[in-house]
Amino acid sequence: MKLRCFALSLTCLLVSAASAADPQLLKLLMPDARVVSGIDVNRIKGTPFGQFFLAQLPAGDASFNQFVDLTGFDPRRDIHEVLMASPGDPAKKAGLLVARGNFDSARVLALVKAQGQAVENYQGVSIIAGGHGPGQALAFLDNSVAVAGDAASVRGAIDRRVGAGGIDPALAAKINRSSGDHDAWVISLAPVSAFAQAIPDRNVKGALQGDLLKSIEESSGGVRFGNVIEITGLITAKTAQDASSLGDVMRFFVNMAQLNAPAGQPAQFVALLKNLTVNTEANAVKVSVSIPEIELETLIRQNSARRGTRTPRI
Repeated sequence: MKLRCFALSLTCLLVSAASAADPQLLKLLMPDARVVSGIDVNRIKGTPFGQFFLAQLPAGDASFNQFVDLTGFDPRRDIHEVLMASPGDPAKKAGLLVARGNFDSARVLALVKAQGQAVENYQGVSIIAGGHGPGQALAFLDNSVAVAGDAASVRGAIDRRVGAGGIDPALAAKINRSSGDHDAWVISLAPVSAFAQAIPDRNVKGALQGDLLKSIEESSGGVRFGNVIEITGLITAKTAQDASSLGDVMRFFVNMAQLNAPAGQPAQFVALLKNLTVNTEANAVKVSVSIPEIELETLIRQNSARRGTRTPRI
């Protein structure tokens, strides 16, 4: 069993959080976290789109089934909640994924050791080296919590499980509000321009470093699943004038997308753009769109048909 397979499986269901984020998981995140997202997989499994999404997973894939047999871990049933965090500084190359679920840690560790992979004992916790690439690591704090990321972030999470620490209280308050209102959410206290250095495309990098995008100080977004899927976003700019300019630019691009939809583009896609609203209030830009769940399913099915892929019935 390769650890990369396990890491990929941990993230394959990152699609949902509707009760406030688990405080025990939040405690594990690094104190300098500035970008945090959360997912409550249990919540979305019970929604129509959750059932549709699960139907897309390759249940008949032989290698996936072999992985489940070897580890006893099936991400379709065994992941309950996921948090991801980063300092929001590409130069640090740090990030942490925390998952609550059902893990047979002894079984996984035995397989890892049998294949000769390095295992480090740190504060009484076994850390599997290698993870998703060089410098990456995976650890089970117990049979219900797993952490993965760069080795330093994983060790930090282990330290914080019994000690003090955790994220900034102001950020924690934002997380509690967003996770309580949405099924999937992300909060970034890092300016958009901070990510420019991590973008290989020169044009995109230049756009991120433009004066208008440099005015964005914070951003957040969330999704609430149901018969109607509600997507909202909030951008906080330096000034009210910056927010007004950002709102105007966003409305311009939405209008252009509607007028210049490629030939053959599904009518539903253009209709969804018409449901998108952009409003400004003081130095904030609020974006929202409501998508009937059945229409989103239809879009996905049509896209799969154009690519020549099979979409299972549910």
